[in-house]
Amino acid sequence: MRKHSLRGAAFLAAVALLLTGTPPLAADDAEILRDIEARFAKKNVARDAEVEVAVSGGEVTLTGVATDLPASRLAEKLARKEAKVVHNRIRVVIEEPVKDADIVEGIRSAILRYPRYEIFDYVEFGVRDGNVLLQGSVIHPWKKTDIESRVAQVVGIKAIENTISVQSFSPFDSDLRRSLARRIYGDPRFVQYGARSNPPIRILVDRGHVTLAGWVNSPVEKAVLGSIALSSPSFGVKNQLNVDTDVPAEDRKEGDT
Repeated sequence: MRKHSLRGAAFLAAVALLLTGTPPLAADDAEILRDIEARFAKKNVARDAEVEVAVSGGEVTLTGVATDLPASRLAEKLARKEAKVVHNRIRVVIEEPVKDADIVEGIRSAILRYPRYEIFDYVEFGVRDGNVLLQGSVIHPWKKTDIESRVAQVVGIKAIENTISVQSFSPFDSDLRRSLARRIYGDPRFVQYGARSNPPIRILVDRGHVTLAGWVNSPVEKAVLGSIALSSPSFGVKNQLNVDTDVPAEDRKEGDT
């Protein structure tokens, strides 16, 4: 009878499997784990989070608990420097919960203070038990990322779902945006809105389709703006402007820029 034997690394792997019930890390996975742990130590991740790192087939899974969302995101950012695929399953547990109303005010300020937030962008959001949903439309993908990053710094947030869409950016779309902006904010009836630090009439253009968002003072103004948009060479218009009475008072304030 021929005898079979396991030698070297294969033998050690078999022993590890028998003793622990789980296979050992492959050499590459072990290196990724060491590098991530080194990055965590350098950035003192343990100060605000207790994170466990698992690596399998080059993919990283982060579990554990963080005291705030930035700490969770820092761990994920550091892990992504060593692996392309990172599953962030870190739970954010706020020691002193913040009221949703306070989070709302913080998010509003974070968005309106963003210096690149302009009339061609429009972001809405909802908050429930510290969980945030971002919605709306922006003209550049990096704005979507920037806005999420700014919102993530608001105290009390546990998680963010970012569903902000990015508009197309063709020469036709660009010309249509600029033309509508001149016609709307150059109209004497709407100059008052253009003088605000955060003009409330937002002009969104995607593949030739126009959406008017934001708010105005009256149904008549809404109708006039719809007519202006309809007279443009667009492929279609959605007039989603709100009227003053339907807009929360805090959203009608002059922006904090």
